[in-house]
Amino acid sequence: MKVKTVNFIKRHYSLLLSFWLPFLIMSGYFISRNMYPFGSSSLLTVDLGQQYVDFYAFFRNTLLHHPTSFFYSFSKALGGGMLGEWAYYLLSPFNLLLLLFPAKNISAAIFLMTVLKYGCAGLSFAFFIQTTQKLRGLKVVMLSVSYALMGWFVAYQLNLLWLDAAILLPLICYFLNQLLLKQRYQLGYPLTLAAALIINYYTGYMISIFLILYCGWLISSHYESLSKLRRQIIAFAGNSILGGGLAAIILVPTFYSLIGSKGQYTQQLVHYKFEYFPPKMLAKLISGSFNFQQMPSGLPNIFIGSLGLIGFLTYFFLRQIAWKEKIASLVITLFLLLSLCFEPLDLFWHGMQFPVWYPYRFSFIVSFWMLLLAGRALTELKTATHWKTAASFSLLLYAGIIVYVFFNLKKLSFISSNNLIMSAVFAGLIWLLLFWPTNFKYQPAKILLLSIAVIVEVSVNAVLSLNNLSYLSEKEYAQPSAALTKDATWIHNHDKNLFRTGQVYSRTKNDGLAHDLNTGSYFSSALEKNMPDFYGMLGNPDGDNYVTYSNGTVISDALLGMKYFITPKTNLSGNQQQPLTQLTEKPDLKNYHSVATSNLTETYQNDQSLPLAYLASNQLTTMKTFYDDPTNFQTNWLKSAVGHQNDQYFVPQNFNEVVFQNVSQRLRLTDTIFKKKNLAKESKIIFKFVPTTNNSYYLTLGAPLDSDNVTFYLGNRQLNQYSTFRHTVIVNLASHAKGQEIVLTAVFKKSSLWLNHFVLYQMNNQLVNRRLAQLKKQQPVVKKLSESRLSVTYNQKKSQQLVATTIPYNVGWHAQVNGKNVKIIKIQKMFLALKTKGLGHKKIILTYRPPYLLTGLLISLISLVILFSYYWYRKKHRKMRQ
Repeated sequence: MKVKTVNFIKRHYSLLLSFWLPFLIMSGYFISRNMYPFGSSSLLTVDLGQQYVDFYAFFRNTLLHHPTSFFYSFSKALGGGMLGEWAYYLLSPFNLLLLLFPAKNISAAIFLMTVLKYGCAGLSFAFFIQTTQKLRGLKVVMLSVSYALMGWFVAYQLNLLWLDAAILLPLICYFLNQLLLKQRYQLGYPLTLAAALIINYYTGYMISIFLILYCGWLISSHYESLSKLRRQIIAFAGNSILGGGLAAIILVPTFYSLIGSKGQYTQQLVHYKFEYFPPKMLAKLISGSFNFQQMPSGLPNIFIGSLGLIGFLTYFFLRQIAWKEKIASLVITLFLLLSLCFEPLDLFWHGMQFPVWYPYRFSFIVSFWMLLLAGRALTELKTATHWKTAASFSLLLYAGIIVYVFFNLKKLSFISSNNLIMSAVFAGLIWLLLFWPTNFKYQPAKILLLSIAVIVEVSVNAVLSLNNLSYLSEKEYAQPSAALTKDATWIHNHDKNLFRTGQVYSRTKNDGLAHDLNTGSYFSSALEKNMPDFYGMLGNPDGDNYVTYSNGTVISDALLGMKYFITPKTNLSGNQQQPLTQLTEKPDLKNYHSVATSNLTETYQNDQSLPLAYLASNQLTTMKTFYDDPTNFQTNWLKSAVGHQNDQYFVPQNFNEVVFQNVSQRLRLTDTIFKKKNLAKESKIIFKFVPTTNNSYYLTLGAPLDSDNVTFYLGNRQLNQYSTFRHTVIVNLASHAKGQEIVLTAVFKKSSLWLNHFVLYQMNNQLVNRRLAQLKKQQPVVKKLSESRLSVTYNQKKSQQLVATTIPYNVGWHAQVNGKNVKIIKIQKMFLALKTKGLGHKKIILTYRPPYLLTGLLISLISLVILFSYYWYRKKHRKMRQ
């Protein structure tokens, strides 16, 4: 057994090292940074800490407790189909590791997933380069570690959902090699392509584009005859279609969901221009050329280390490589480099949408291509007789890159002079070790030294790059999560019905998703466009990929079924500090009553909240909608639901006093632009009012009044308000505060301030409460049979009744009333509703089925049958010929 193990290690040591070196290097680095579970820090940063970790918690909850959430979840904002979310975020097989860890140790699972993906990327590339380029030993290890620790992988490691693409790309290309050049492994290519498309359709799309280029390169480099060319093209097209067909079970329903989400933001206007001066991308070939500012709008991450770059440059000057191959390589290289700076091509790679943060996400493909050509060069160098010219040109070109960056250092904030000097030293050392002739006797020592230099260089790049990022401590993640878990557990044990839970404190917008709470907030790249549109009308913050229910009123709380609210305590005992960040002002909690308390939080119940389905007037079907006018929108909603069109719930109020400091005084406030008198001094406007009733008071703020332009203070503390919004929001300033002076201060952040939609309102709470009580009479009983199946029962007393809901409309919903199918209609441009006829007891069953899921399943099954039938036929035909 020991002999077999030793022999296995000898035969495959390059593959083993290609996995273990990146794995151990990154593990060692993270441990040195005290990453959990080896210290008090964590890998959670930017989107990994604000978005993905909550999706991973949802992944665990779904597989372990709520399997129907795979298709639908009410934790997705106000509710929505989840198949598209799984297709983008959660179908990596590495995610199964999450099931091995308790929910409270999810940071440890993320640590393991991250370092394993580094190792698997190295192993995958080593297998590819060893089998396609016939490289062996430490040269394979050098290239594979360069691939695993390339600039793209290090910079975007926090986007764990994309990393599988870098692992699968070498395997797909290997099987495509076998298919086109050797007519072998016919199953491998379509299966691995399908895996890439299923695991993440976004990066799978990028891989698919490159495969067309790679196929062209293989065919042109090995062209023999027209008949063989025809067979190769048919094989590539046919197997690619089969790969897409195998993935159709995910792709088809996901494509439908994208039409209503990301597809709504497709760029219509394309500028035929360079996004920056193209030579600037050369700076990203320098070690440590990454910092936080490069995340939102930086240059493409194409660092591959000196060996990869020298090999890539050498490739084009080696005489042993045929001109037809080099010309094909040059064309593809130019296309890829142009894609990294020319706007139309950049858009094309990103599905015709500019990335929000993390630019040039396809640059892992460029790095793969460069290292592939470097591997070709290293293969040919073993037998090259005229290599000095190629070596000289590679040295001159690399030196040119160093010189260019040196003279532009002041314009490149992400590179230091020390990093440039270090890169130059590594480049010179690696070039010498690669090309300097030595006796055969010293060749192994030279290769070993070269390997050490290469691995140290790419490791140093990873350290320098990641040192520029800050991370959440484990405590910053664990404390709010533990508090939310405790609150959610109490609520679920106390109330088994279907309702929503508002938040006055939050860790992220996906708290509801992570803790099985229907909070009304959500953050996802695949969020349906109608959701932020609705929030924009409602008076809550929204963006292309997020909504936040932080600015509710008594009306919206009730109509949306916000039955509970969780708030952080402000009067903690002793020296205890409050680790929970308050999200919003909510004086309206005085209208609700406390039902639970913990050491950090208090939970309130809203007795006015409606179920998610309610009986309403038919006037709701013709209700007008308003943008940037939330008080009118909410008024219209309630009065249309109850059928009283003359109601007025919000009454504009004047401030009792307005004080201007270093600001030109005006009589009119709303929609007036105020300017600083002295630009060097602080400017502020102080608004004062004294409520004459115990009603709720609200202030509307237009989009120009976000945190970029002004800071608001309520009394002597900063106003708790979500900082960014693009439509008018409504802020709760007072409730049950009769006779108490309320002071709001606006501190300028710029030379002027536009008080856009700046209006103070008093709510007629007595009338609102009366109308809500009217709606609550004889409301349906709504039961959640599963996440995708609801039961609604009630007694109908009118011949034609509108059953309105606050469930977002989707063609995937189907309704039966007393066993008979009924058409679902759309109201308020947002929600589903039903019109039912006849009197008496009604039982409605609402069932959600992902649109086109069965169509996708059928296509996948047909593709599977065709693939294996063809494989069986080829295998049988081959045996008959033998």
